[in-house]
Amino acid sequence: MCFFLGITLTHVTAQKNHTEQYWVESMGYYTPVYCDGVLADYVTGNVTAHIVDHYKKGEWQWTIVQIKGEAVGLYGEVFKVHETDRYWKPVAGILVWHYNLIGNMGNHYIGTLSYNYYTGEFIIGKTVCK
Repeated sequence: MCFFLGITLTHVTAQKNHTEQYWVESMGYYTPVYCDGVLADYVTGNVTAHIVDHYKKGEWQWTIVQIKGEAVGLYGEVFKVHETDRYWKPVAGILVWHYNLIGNMGNHYIGTLSYNYYTGEFIIGKTVCK
């Protein structure tokens, strides 16, 4: 009886929709920054990430990563980083992120990028460079 109950509970759990979330306190970070379609900076560092994964019937559907912290550009400018990354099943292989980078030397970059894991291609979305 316990054996069959265990199989039933496992099956019900596998069919359940659920969301998992966790924090990564020190995650490597990088993003190219484009202004008018031209690479203007490349920002790297370690940041904190809040990651949310959603499952439907036990199968992964989407991930959202919220990133905050500081990173440094190619020219030594330190940026406060606010970014949201999205990766979802219907467009598997495509990562889309929205960044807001506020620099200590007066630069402010807001933009959207996509990355295709299959082709290695970056797709530059809307960007605002101040």
